[in-house]
Amino acid sequence: MTTPSLELSGALLMFQNRLKKLRKEKEKWAKRTEVEAFRIYDEDIPQVPVILDRYLDYFVLYDKSSLRFQTEDEKELRFQSIANIVSDVYQVSMEKIFLKTRKKQKGRDQYEKLDSESKEITISENGNQFIINLSDYLDTGLFLDHRLTRKWCSENASGKHVLNLFCYTGSFSVYAAMGGAISVTSLDMSNRYIEWAKRNLALNGKSGKQYEYLTVDVLQWIRDEAKNPERKRYDMIILDPPTFSNSKKMSEEWNVEENHRNFILTLLTKFLTPSGEIWFSTNFRKFTWAIPEEEWTERGYHCIDLTLQSIPEDFRDKKIHRLFKIKPIET
Repeated sequence: MTTPSLELSGALLMFQNRLKKLRKEKEKWAKRTEVEAFRIYDEDIPQVPVILDRYLDYFVLYDKSSLRFQTEDEKELRFQSIANIVSDVYQVSMEKIFLKTRKKQKGRDQYEKLDSESKEITISENGNQFIINLSDYLDTGLFLDHRLTRKWCSENASGKHVLNLFCYTGSFSVYAAMGGAISVTSLDMSNRYIEWAKRNLALNGKSGKQYEYLTVDVLQWIRDEAKNPERKRYDMIILDPPTFSNSKKMSEEWNVEENHRNFILTLLTKFLTPSGEIWFSTNFRKFTWAIPEEEWTERGYHCIDLTLQSIPEDFRDKKIHRLFKIKPIET
């Protein structure tokens, strides 16, 4: 809990008052909507640039501040003060608050574990179960901003063959499977994420040959399969790629702004069934299409911007992601 001697600056006092108000509002909303994992605070006050998410009775606090006007020690001390306020407002011990902060790191250090003792829990979202890792890495295994997108995909997955590219921990694969997909193929270059995806589907009672997992360089796999005359075609392709990657596991550098055109056109022409759809999302805030609207029409497709409708109610940041549904023009 917050120590009695803690003196709050003007900004931190504003944060404390804001958090007290948000607690009442968000708890009522979460209970009404039966949401177990949600965003509470989203850099509401510019002087307190943090993000606070809740998973059941646990909290994840992200430090979004820079070192521009503070030293490493000052940054850490202030972040701890913010965590103390969270502890005080929610009346929880610090053991239930997980702190995530980026430090000056080089090379592979930035991908190392944040904690040596894993803390995993299971949460429910729209009736589906997911394994959440609160402690080990910056991300927990479930991107909360895609809660609505996952639901939409599930509602459209029945009777379809689904391809989930850059699948991360397989949350979209779970939703597709639970939505009645005939088959779900999940690809990611990280073996850790693929194993996590397998655990998530197994947790929901989904196993068997119809659920395929490939630890591959997605870009290389698409190139190789595009040359295969017997390749499988899919009724739904889920594409949520990284904004940028120069991983040694990939055959080439990936930049979503520069590479999306050729990649998506390959999916359209080589991997999608005639009535199939692509659900494409990106976190790149300055994303602009390299495929003009008239070209979509010429190719017989609609590219529908679903971004605003897809941002959950608990997110203040309406630019957290972009979402597009690419579907054939009905004749």
